Amino acid sequence: MNNNSSGCELAKAGKRRRQEGEEVEDTTAIDRLSHLPRPIIHHILSFLDTKYAVQTCVLSREWRCAWKYVPVLRLHSDSFEQYSSFQIYVDHVLFLQFPSSVRKVSYADNGDSEEQDVHLFARVFDYALSRGAQHLAMDLHSDLEVEEFHRFSDLFSPRSNSSLITLVLESVAIDSGFRSFGFEMLTTLSLRWCPVSFEEEEDLFSNFPCLQNLSILDCTNVLPYHMSEECLKVYGLQLLSLNLQSMSFSKIEIVAPKLKRFHLFEDSDNSSDFPELSLASLDSAVVHVYPDYGAKKKEWVEQHLISLFQGLHNAETLTLHGIAQVLSDFDQVLEKQPSPFTRLKHLNLNSNNVPYAVVDYFLKGTSFAEPIVEFG
Repeated sequence: MNNNSSGCELAKAGKRRRQEGEEVEDTTAIDRLSHLPRPIIHHILSFLDTKYAVQTCVLSREWRCAWKYVPVLRLHSDSFEQYSSFQIYVDHVLFLQFPSSVRKVSYADNGDSEEQDVHLFARVFDYALSRGAQHLAMDLHSDLEVEEFHRFSDLFSPRSNSSLITLVLESVAIDSGFRSFGFEMLTTLSLRWCPVSFEEEEDLFSNFPCLQNLSILDCTNVLPYHMSEECLKVYGLQLLSLNLQSMSFSKIEIVAPKLKRFHLFEDSDNSSDFPELSLASLDSAVVHVYPDYGAKKKEWVEQHLISLFQGLHNAETLTLHGIAQVLSDFDQVLEKQPSPFTRLKHLNLNSNNVPYAVVDYFLKGTSFAEPIVEFG
């Protein structure tokens, strides 16, 4: 049998096996991923914790340096069993990462307070700013007492920055040093579990001229006792969205002529007065209030809630959580009050048992012919 006939017989045999449904093992390995364009590979790796992106360097010679060009750094200590390993790992990543590739940095230190390396935290922050990162999230999780939190001004030196767009800070004490940073292009700022202190008559956000979205969540007032009545000032000429949750400041002033969305969450332990609410362009307001003031409820309604509603008078959409139930006990008070809402189109009360006087209070001032009211 010659070679040609042998080849024909093999081809016929293979064809018969395929026709009979017999599986034929393909021993040819195809590495499709490595043939993708480099930017796509870097984008895929950016969804991984940097620890796992680095581990791809063992796949082949072509993958050895791929992680160095990934535009996102995710440095989280909970990926490591030993905190010391996390420290060494972060040092190596910062040293080996290609300088011009970083676009976003996420850092979370969940170590015990006794072993946390605040200098490493500060180094990552400085690294991100010096590399022109646009998005930065820094979490210094801590079980310290509020008064023992690390102060922003002790960790970072004042500087100006024109690349950062988004900044998220958690568990870092915000003080006057924060104001000395000139984040010229910052549009989104979120502070969570951040003790806040400042000098008298100071606006912490005055050096952020492009700020559009601001969230202050579960942030504690740690002003000295003689300043505990001082007012937190939020002045934002470009501010479009403001989210305040469980603030412990007794007074908050807001001047935001372009603000479109306002979200306020207050519980029985944290209730703020708003001596000034200048929101000329307000479209939507969502207010969660769950008070528990016993005999003081009437005074609280008259002095706090009515004042708050007057500041929100430009809202076209108003959503209330918890408030309708409180107001139901004071419908006679509302009957004597003029409604400040002149543009209201949509009212959501999130309650089924609301007296007519309460609904009428919100609607009797609106110029809109057929406002929509939702219950429950």
